[in-house]
Amino acid sequence: MARPRPVSPEKSGPLDAPAWIACALDALAERGIDAVRVEPLAKALDVTKGSFYWHFADRRALIEAMLSQWSVGRIAAIREQTAQAEEPALALRKLIELYTRRGNARGLAIELAIRALARNDSAAAAAVQKVDAERLTHVARLFQQLGYGAR
Repeated sequence: MARPRPVSPEKSGPLDAPAWIACALDALAERGIDAVRVEPLAKALDVTKGSFYWHFADRRALIEAMLSQWSVGRIAAIREQTAQAEEPALALRKLIELYTRRGNARGLAIELAIRALARNDSAAAAAVQKVDAERLTHVARLFQQLGYGAR
C-alpha cells in the first residue's frame, strides 16, 4: 500500500476522516475488504487508533463512509463524462474507452473490490445499484440522442 505522508496527531490534531477513507480505499484496492481494519490503517497512517475513533464509531462506519464517497464520486464522474458530449457518438466512444483501457488501475481495483463486497453486504449492493442506475440512465440518454428509442 502506498503510505500516506505521516501526520503526527500531536502536531496537527487528529487525522481527518478523508485521510482515513483514502487510506482505507487504498487498502481495499490492494488487498480487499479484509485489509480494511483499524490497526493496520493506523499503522499505515502513523497515528494511533484513537484518531480513528475520533471520526468513526467503528469499522462499519468507515466502510459506509467509503461506500458513500465511492458512489458520490462515481456518479459525479459519470455525469461529467456524459455531459461533455460534443456529439453523442463521440461521448459513447470516449466512455467505452474510459472503461476498457487500463489507465486507472486504482479506480478499477476499488470498483471491483466494492462489487465483490456487494455480493455479501447490502450497503455495498445498494451503492453499486445506485451507481449502475446512474450509468445506465446517462448511457441510455446518449443512445436516445443518436436516434435509438427506448424498447
